[in-house]
Amino acid sequence: MLCKKHGGDSMVNDLRIHFAIIMYMVGCLALMLYNALVIYRKKSSNKAMTKNTDKWIKAIHQQVTNNNGATAFTTKHTKHLKKKLRHVENLIAFSSALNHVKHEENTELFNKYMTMLVQSEVFYALAIMYKEKKNEERAYFAYFVSQYPQVANNTEGINASTIDLMVSYIEASDIYCRANVLKAFCRIGDMYGIINVLQFFSDNHKFIHHRLLAEDLFNFTGDKEVLALYLWEKYKMWNDNIMLGVITFITMFSDKFKTAFFPVLKNQSTNADIRLAVIRYYKEYVYNQAQPELLEYLSQTENYDFATEAALTLSSYPEHTTTNALMSALQSDNWYVQYNAASSLVALGEYSDNYVDGLSRSNEDAQQIIKYLFEHTLNEKEMNVSEVII
Repeated sequence: MLCKKHGGDSMVNDLRIHFAIIMYMVGCLALMLYNALVIYRKKSSNKAMTKNTDKWIKAIHQQVTNNNGATAFTTKHTKHLKKKLRHVENLIAFSSALNHVKHEENTELFNKYMTMLVQSEVFYALAIMYKEKKNEERAYFAYFVSQYPQVANNTEGINASTIDLMVSYIEASDIYCRANVLKAFCRIGDMYGIINVLQFFSDNHKFIHHRLLAEDLFNFTGDKEVLALYLWEKYKMWNDNIMLGVITFITMFSDKFKTAFFPVLKNQSTNADIRLAVIRYYKEYVYNQAQPELLEYLSQTENYDFATEAALTLSSYPEHTTTNALMSALQSDNWYVQYNAASSLVALGEYSDNYVDGLSRSNEDAQQIIKYLFEHTLNEKEMNVSEVII
């Protein structure tokens, strides 16, 4: 009886093993078939996109070169644009065609077509249609406008009606759509649209990374100084994250905010990230009145981030008090403060063997940092001299 029982158990176990192997093979086969289907669909989709793009390229040529020198679209082509471009896959192919004509064929042909496209005001009609579409489709429409900002114009300049429609996109959209709308307004050069989008972000506590915001604002095609002034007026109205992006944007190009930023630097209750951004601003644009405040930040031990940034910024303020403060900072308990202080001393040309000798024997880190930085700087200078001689 025992033998029969053990024999039966063994047979059951064998069946289970065989079944598991069969199921594994079926799973592998299903995965292979799925991958093959995905590859096939991708290839088919790429072929369809290429074919669609070629059709649009041909249509662009017909309107510009085969239209008897006309300066406006034919009625047929205008209707074709409104009918086809309401579908995002056609808009993607149209974008690809425009890019091809602009960069690989004839810039003059591209410019003529875009002039005719602006006159047709097709994209105002499309902006109305895309308002009712899904978030991702609205997001792509906004992205398209950011790539070809002239489509948001009419014969008199920026089409205010198109801007109003795109502002409305942000109300029921995710971060991708909002970011693309903001990008579009920056490329269009419309301050009204930018301020509306940022006001929405602030009022509804929507996050946008300050570096991405600064990069978008820097692509503003209008007067950046005027935009910066308008944005800075919102300092106490908008949230700190947005204003951090605004300060980063201003730091990229303007020296006109030295006085405006100074009260922010002095106010110890101001958000820490905002003050750090202002400290970085004063490295790029020297403001002698800020030096005493920077020295105060260098001596902070409660938040070493301030001391770290101040140590680097003070390389732009070559004075005896700066040198002494940086020497003291070499004794800091924080490695980053030591490193930046040493870097600034070397940048100021204040390095000498006496500095290393003056450091306490226990502070080997500072000794090694400043020796390394000095030797690295010396080697760079020798390489530059060598290149000039060669």
